[in-house]
Amino acid sequence: HCPSSRRRAAGPARRPAMIEGAGGAAGPSEVAAAALDGAGGSAGNVYLLSYGFNQDCTCFVCGTTAGFRVYRTSPVSEYCKRERSGIFQHRSVVLIAMLFRTNLFAMVTVSDDDPSSGGYNKVQIWDDQKQAFLGELRSRTEVRGIVLRKDIIAMVCEYAIYVYTFVNLKIILHLTTSANTRGLCVLATKSDPWILCCPGQSTGAVRVQVGQDDRATHVFEAHQTGLAALAMNASGSLIATASEKGTVFKVFQRSDGQLLYRLRRSTRPASISCLTFRHDDRFLAAASTSSTVHIFKLDPATARQPGDQRGDMSPTGASPALGPAQDPHLGSLPPPGADLFGEHRGANPPLEQLATGLRNVVTHIASHGAAESVSEAVRGVMPNYFNDLRSFAQFRIPDLDASTGLPAVDARSRQARIIGPQLAFHAEKPKLSVLHYNGMIYECSFRLDHDPGAGTQECGLHGATTWFAVRPDFRLQGPGAEVQLVPGGTEDDPDAEEWQLL
Repeated sequence: HCPSSRRRAAGPARRPAMIEGAGGAAGPSEVAAAALDGAGGSAGNVYLLSYGFNQDCTCFVCGTTAGFRVYRTSPVSEYCKRERSGIFQHRSVVLIAMLFRTNLFAMVTVSDDDPSSGGYNKVQIWDDQKQAFLGELRSRTEVRGIVLRKDIIAMVCEYAIYVYTFVNLKIILHLTTSANTRGLCVLATKSDPWILCCPGQSTGAVRVQVGQDDRATHVFEAHQTGLAALAMNASGSLIATASEKGTVFKVFQRSDGQLLYRLRRSTRPASISCLTFRHDDRFLAAASTSSTVHIFKLDPATARQPGDQRGDMSPTGASPALGPAQDPHLGSLPPPGADLFGEHRGANPPLEQLATGLRNVVTHIASHGAAESVSEAVRGVMPNYFNDLRSFAQFRIPDLDASTGLPAVDARSRQARIIGPQLAFHAEKPKLSVLHYNGMIYECSFRLDHDPGAGTQECGLHGATTWFAVRPDFRLQGPGAEVQLVPGGTEDDPDAEEWQLL
């Protein structure tokens, strides 16, 4: 079908006003009446339904069970709140996206009075300066995501993406995808023409669309399982992906789908909530349902070259670039990976299976008196994760259970599809903002001169601000001054406490 669009304001489009000084967004779900009651607390409380940073990460916005709010990122401050007044008197904002630092927002809203009125199937354009909706896009199916830039807006449904011009909301492209319940779709913010990246029609495939010409597109296979996260740098030259398993991230060259980096988060699966590039494309940050945020260094010296298949699945499971050279002293040494891992050949075998395979290789080499070849031969049978790049830095989110990754406070509505934190690099300094659904935004720092050979560095906590709380009278406090430590007592005071007051 072809979705409809409608503008409510006649005449030429006005230039949006800018905010002075300055979404993984969750996909809509069956919020209905249950979401309007929040997460089981007081009926007057306000809960999160979606949140995310704008295109240049100078602001972030959240949709709530009572409307929406806009914040500046640095220093953290609330710019405006549109809740329980005017048009949002009885309206929840399920999905919301902000256009840079302007007064224009695209959102999916639901009426409290009639949650089944079809609000999930339309995107509305809100002009905060006019305090009115300028137009809307309609679909026959539920809207799962919204992405926009100054020239186009894309409405993401589960099996299709509709691309419109932003000026007159005219549809220019219809893309078919595989099941996309997370509403994955990204746009390059500074490319010309525009570049869009989304799931392909087959599982684990990525589609790249350059401009309106339907012929200017290509598809490449990124993962064997479904996609869980996508990111693209500002120029549109790099694409980062994560699968539903969430253990490995991949960075591809957009022009031809060449794999450049394979990055290992962990061997433990997790749901990835965000991938984001630093402005200089030297770092990639990733957040998930775990309590650790990972920062990877994208060093061109470690990027793969065409024909380099390190870590890729080959019939033997060996890496051609790192495979052992033929040695006459090895005699009848089996080819790398052959019959060593059985059904796990070419994949990531269990550790027990790996140990058995390595023991067989070492025993065979030792019996032929070729100990100097152990390193080369063993390297040839190593599974993928021995070739993957590890984290350059890690940030362990405070106030979270290390085993479950769950916070003590959860400000999400029971039906919100917020998976985990959203991330944003600082524009100049080596800092990362971590926006969390516990109502906190953390700012951590890392050292650019860290030697990866010394292991993964631990990021320092630079600051933490409570940006959201469910109580309706919550107000974000302004940036705090430097806090002095006040001793609890002197050393010779018998009543002195061991702790100190902030």
